[in-house]
Amino acid sequence: MSILLVTRDKELEERCRRAASADYSIEIATSVDSLFSRIAVAKPEVVLLDGILLDVPLETEVGRIVIQAGAGRVIVLTEQFNEDEEVALLRSGVKGCCRRGVDPESLRQVLSVTQSGVWVTRSLLPRLVTELRRYAQQTAAPGTANAPANATAGSGIDAAAPLKHENVLARLPPDKLATLTRRELDIVKLIADGATNKEVGDDLDISERTVKGHLSNIFLKLGIPDRMKLMLFLNDDRQLSPTRLRK
Repeated sequence: MSILLVTRDKELEERCRRAASADYSIEIATSVDSLFSRIAVAKPEVVLLDGILLDVPLETEVGRIVIQAGAGRVIVLTEQFNEDEEVALLRSGVKGCCRRGVDPESLRQVLSVTQSGVWVTRSLLPRLVTELRRYAQQTAAPGTANAPANATAGSGIDAAAPLKHENVLARLPPDKLATLTRRELDIVKLIADGATNKEVGDDLDISERTVKGHLSNIFLKLGIPDRMKLMLFLNDDRQLSPTRLRK
């Protein structure tokens, strides 16, 4: 597995290398300007962003990086905790936020959790749970019970609870729907039902790596940065547009 680390800090680089151990290979980019071309060539599974190299507000620049990274997960290392900033970064599609001073063992946990979920600062969990419940109340069909979002203990959080639709594809605009292949449509339906990459692969008899490749294409075609936004898009009775979702 590969990590593209964007930093000029040698000490941070060393900590990241210790966290990655033998499980990941690490490439270094020293500026955001060089990042996009490096992503296109290396297609990393993880992009680690040193927050001090990003323009403020961070989420604007990070949102573009998330889209460019496709199926690769983006993790931002910030100088200090700012609740509103972290929420904005999560909305932009990042898979995790942690401090620049994170120790190697903690960063190793972040890399592990973000393979299937989202890593957030522990103190932020109550606010996220409240926001997810509020969203569920806003989008629930009349007369149906609201199921709470599924959150794990600690600092990892399951992005969304399984969705149940008779025809999720009907929520996609016809022009977007026409761009998806039959296999991509099958994957969209499984993702909407809450399937993990492994479960999608098992169901369709393809590898997880192939699933990630298909998801990358799906996100690009629909203009959606990640799995969470895809599920919210499919579950929104107001037919949210991808542009609106990125705000």
